[in-house]
Amino acid sequence: MSGDSLRKVKSGDPLRIPAGAYNAFVDAAIDLRQRQHEESREPQRLQRDNDVILVLNSTASTVNRFGVLAITDPIIAPTDALELERVAFTGVVPAAEHAGKFAILLETASPGAIVRAAMGGVVPVKIGMADPNHEFADVSPGFTDRLLSGDSGAAQILWVESSISTTRQAIVRLPAGGAAVCLASASGLAFDANGCLKIDTTVNSTVQLTLVTGVTHAIVGNVLRITAQRSIITLSRNVAGAVIGVGATPTTDQTSDVNLESCP
Repeated sequence: MSGDSLRKVKSGDPLRIPAGAYNAFVDAAIDLRQRQHEESREPQRLQRDNDVILVLNSTASTVNRFGVLAITDPIIAPTDALELERVAFTGVVPAAEHAGKFAILLETASPGAIVRAAMGGVVPVKIGMADPNHEFADVSPGFTDRLLSGDSGAAQILWVESSISTTRQAIVRLPAGGAAVCLASASGLAFDANGCLKIDTTVNSTVQLTLVTGVTHAIVGNVLRITAQRSIITLSRNVAGAVIGVGATPTTDQTSDVNLESCP
């Protein structure tokens, strides 16, 4: 041990610091100072969570925790959002045109406050139950304290309390699971009381719907490329009124490119 320059001393021993030990202390101090200096220059990044965004309450009223705001313009430029690994939007009172474009607040937001909000995952929220058999929900126009139930919607109802009240506490999943079905207003398609898709009773009728089976995205250079995989479902009735010719035909994927450098 006599040759160990870093050996410990006992109480009462004379303190003699060998050159090797002193140099090791200096090297450690220099290393610590350099690392602290580098960390102070490193930009602090927010922890990334794609299901949680930031929302500015642009309304004139306080919106409580688990309230609902519709999403409009970003308040962080897309190029900055990529650098910060966080996106933020302006939140407004929901209207009919905001269907599917909303977030559920995770904190109470006073007017002008920016808070965390969920756009994905499982979260509590109040729902105006228009029909106790509804399994989905979306924005309730004019209301920031609830969603509105429906046959379809961006939120899937996982649980809702048993109550005589129209507005009930619920737990939903954002976004609703499963494939998206796009129906034309005059397609002859509808949902029955059991939530099953049905077509009209007109003989010799043929209707189509678009089934969106998946959406993917990728960043190529400075371009955000979003691709939707779709299929066309054809249903028809013969002269006897029986459903025939049911089939799915894949279509060309619909791709949209967004140049990130051109975004405001």
